Amino acid sequence: MSTQLQLLMVEDQRFDAMLLRKLLETPLIDAGRIDHAESLSAAIDLLERHFYDAVLLDLGLPDSDGVDAVRRLCAQFPAVAIVVLTGRDEEQVGVDAMEAGAQDKLGKSGLDAAQLAHSLRYAVARQRQDEDLRQSAEAHRVLFENNPFALLVYEVNTLRFLAVNEAASRQYGYTREEFLSRSLPDVWPPDEAERALISVKALSGANLKNEEWHHRRKDGSTFDVEINAQPINFRGRRARIVMARDITLRNRAISALETSEKRFRKLFQYSLGLICTHDLAGIILSVNPAVARTLGYEVSELMGRKLSDFCPPALSQAFEEYLQRIARNKEDSGLLYLVARDGQPRIWEYHNVIDEDEGEPYVLGHAQDITDRRRYERQLKEQSIRDPLTGCYNRRFLEQHVASMSAAACWGCIVIDLDHFKQINDTQGHQRGDEVLVGMGRFLTLHAANEDIVVRMGGDEFLVLVGKPGEDGTAELASRLAAASDQAPSGFTIGWAVRESDENVESTIRRADRALYASRVAARS
Repeated sequence: MSTQLQLLMVEDQRFDAMLLRKLLETPLIDAGRIDHAESLSAAIDLLERHFYDAVLLDLGLPDSDGVDAVRRLCAQFPAVAIVVLTGRDEEQVGVDAMEAGAQDKLGKSGLDAAQLAHSLRYAVARQRQDEDLRQSAEAHRVLFENNPFALLVYEVNTLRFLAVNEAASRQYGYTREEFLSRSLPDVWPPDEAERALISVKALSGANLKNEEWHHRRKDGSTFDVEINAQPINFRGRRARIVMARDITLRNRAISALETSEKRFRKLFQYSLGLICTHDLAGIILSVNPAVARTLGYEVSELMGRKLSDFCPPALSQAFEEYLQRIARNKEDSGLLYLVARDGQPRIWEYHNVIDEDEGEPYVLGHAQDITDRRRYERQLKEQSIRDPLTGCYNRRFLEQHVASMSAAACWGCIVIDLDHFKQINDTQGHQRGDEVLVGMGRFLTLHAANEDIVVRMGGDEFLVLVGKPGEDGTAELASRLAAASDQAPSGFTIGWAVRESDENVESTIRRADRALYASRVAARS
């Protein structure tokens, strides 16, 4: 893969743009493409049509405030590195721009090619993870394509489809190519389009769970769907992934059975898929064939058995507590864990109520098998908190984990920075650089304790959150890592700190960083 940089200059002063282009055209920069925009709107138009590694952004554009321009570009094109260019009196504006998301700031006065090259390479290196992670992308693709439910990814701003899986093509009747030339409103029935558009715009960054809608197939026929959706970043675009489950047959069954006798009307009124009745002791009185097939039994094998016979032994007491609750409250909702004949666990989401037949109370059981959905949700959650290259936790998980700890928790952190990592990338290639990062993650995991958490902070920076409280545990692990440095795939420098009183995580990391830099300076001296 070419390492030449694709660059976009955003500068309204043509003389400054000319000087900047001359610097960018030097061999030290190694630019493969240099485009120029004189306004933020022109820059956005180019970014929507071309790929760029970095944007060199002047903060004095005619159609935007400097810091606002950074925020807009970061929100719309999160995969692009931003280096802001400041004038003599714009130092604070440059600092504000970096806080808004820019990777670096450079003063126009006295700028030279070496300084510019260093800044660009540093900024771009932190943005190239997705392009270098083919193995992770392949794993995600397989998970997406083989999901049994229809999955659709659309862009938030335009509502155009960006990706669909095979199940979606079967369910809606469009080929993949036809889907990608259409947008979300194409699957809405005309009489629901306005209401659906209002609902989608109201989502903002929130998740959508178990909401029922009507959708339209290619042939114009409509069907009922249960929608679950959540926001994602799809190849640098703000997008949303939608799981659309066809519930037409379920709803038709419920509608038909509502005309039947009272027991079955109530049974299907609350039904989520599983249909059964049991007495107040948990003995099964009736069960539908779908449940028997899912569990691998004949209906006759389930009749007269206690429902807890099919629960994991560890949950027997929980089942008894369920019987007490429903007898007391006349209804109960929650999750029921069963084990099929082949030993596979199944998870059912239920809403059960008590009814009477000739004065004899019994429980109407209604549930939906959510085993596959739960498995897929766990996989998606795991991907969101793991660095796809090294398998280590990412910064998002670190922030969530620290936030979940008590305010008085005492913990230590060790920051690790690889020595001369840029030289490895420049001389041996990015593939070797990736191998070093993966090896470093394994090295840290091997030497950390079970309760410690290894995090890739980005680029060539790692952090170990030490679970053993106090200075002794942190210092001990730091010494152990230093002693085993000859086993690491690269030289490294470490610094550590222990949280003080109610100090936030960023402050503790900054103190560890200062210790690291002091250690590096001392070593080089």
